[in-house]
Amino acid sequence: MDAYSDEDIRQAAEIREWLVKQLADKQEEIERLRSTLLLIDSLLKQGSFKAASNFGSSTTLRASTEDVVPAQKKTNLQSKDEGITYEVKANNTESKEQKTVVNAGSKAIKPLIRFKDSMLLANAEIDPDSVEIIPVKGIILNVDTPPFKSFFLNRILDGMKKKDEEAVNHGRIKESELLHYSIEEDSDGLIKRIKINNYREKERLNEIFNTSSWVFTRMIEKSG
Repeated sequence: MDAYSDEDIRQAAEIREWLVKQLADKQEEIERLRSTLLLIDSLLKQGSFKAASNFGSSTTLRASTEDVVPAQKKTNLQSKDEGITYEVKANNTESKEQKTVVNAGSKAIKPLIRFKDSMLLANAEIDPDSVEIIPVKGIILNVDTPPFKSFFLNRILDGMKKKDEEAVNHGRIKESELLHYSIEEDSDGLIKRIKINNYREKERLNEIFNTSSWVFTRMIEKSG
């Protein structure tokens, strides 16, 4: 087996750090859900409420990961239907959760924040078939600053694209549904906009949001 280069080891260390952060975030979310469940159970025991199973089938619990999914046909993000509405959560700047708001143009806007202090890094403009990530004013992100290319592009987006190519080859999706992306930068190589087409799945969209926030944070740290 060939020896790994220093660059391979450095990238592996960065990916490990990201994975540890993801695990910590998921654990925190699980604990919040568990605490909420215990609170609801306590309220139900004290009152004369019916068990949730006794209510109509229309009663649903929406997970926080659905905040950015169009309200109609949530399992089919390829829908071309007009009149799209979005699930909206109140925007609380003090919360470390990344909230979703809707602008006047009926696009869903998801702020991407730095986890440790909720500093706004970028805004993601979401359509059913595409998402555009736009760094906010004052956030300087150069395309050559690690780990943007090595991780976000090569590992995350290209990894999704490769899976789509395999799906096309096996006839599971059409070639027109293949994920593809473009990076708009200025003359100095600073990122102005990242557009990702055909994300198709809400799980992918959430992965894009989580990884871009982490990558942008690392880029800011490296650039000082």
